[in-house]
Amino acid sequence: MSGMDAYSGLLELVKKRRTHRRFLPDPVPDEAITKIVDVARWAPSGFHTQSWEFVVVRKKDVKDKIVAVLEKYGPPIKNPAGETSGGSFRDAPVFIILFCDWRARAGLPAGARERDDLVANIFCSSMAGAFLYMHLAAASLGLASQWYSAAGGPDSEREIKKILGVPGPLKIYDMMALGYAAQPPAPKEVRSLEEMIHYDDCGLKDFRNDGEVAVYAEKTHA
Repeated sequence: MSGMDAYSGLLELVKKRRTHRRFLPDPVPDEAITKIVDVARWAPSGFHTQSWEFVVVRKKDVKDKIVAVLEKYGPPIKNPAGETSGGSFRDAPVFIILFCDWRARAGLPAGARERDDLVANIFCSSMAGAFLYMHLAAASLGLASQWYSAAGGPDSEREIKKILGVPGPLKIYDMMALGYAAQPPAPKEVRSLEEMIHYDDCGLKDFRNDGEVAVYAEKTHA
């Protein structure tokens, strides 16, 4: 495969990856779950600490307990207006929760591991890469996925760790709901490449002003 063919395939996959909020209850093969985690573990990590751990939740009673926690502490679990058919977030047959093991800071240089703010930045970048790899892998397998970042909130995290029996040093980065899409996602609008790419000694005039940022924010919240 040529470089351009590989790039075209990657771009197609990235465009295919979307956040889904309606799922069918159909089970996801164990092999697919393993493939998703296998891809994620190859993500780059700060100083190759590989501080991630993946907890796969498939039992309905455990999933129901987690959903109850998210309904209590997270934002309302509702589907966007206009989605009127098919399943929901709760029907996703699999949750994959990405944890960061802070004990891995032992692998960081002394100047970094002694400062919580630097450790947090390094681990956040590492987790973000692994989590994105998970979603791309899911899309490549024809599966739908949803981010549910509220799982990492302090109250949600505390309760979810109790449910799962996860030890103290591990912190929730994010949670993926995984399954088959109940319906296609709505069209996605992205800002133009020309609008957001800048070179060398760019200045204030090259970036959006406050009004333009506010207008786009209104569109995304519509």
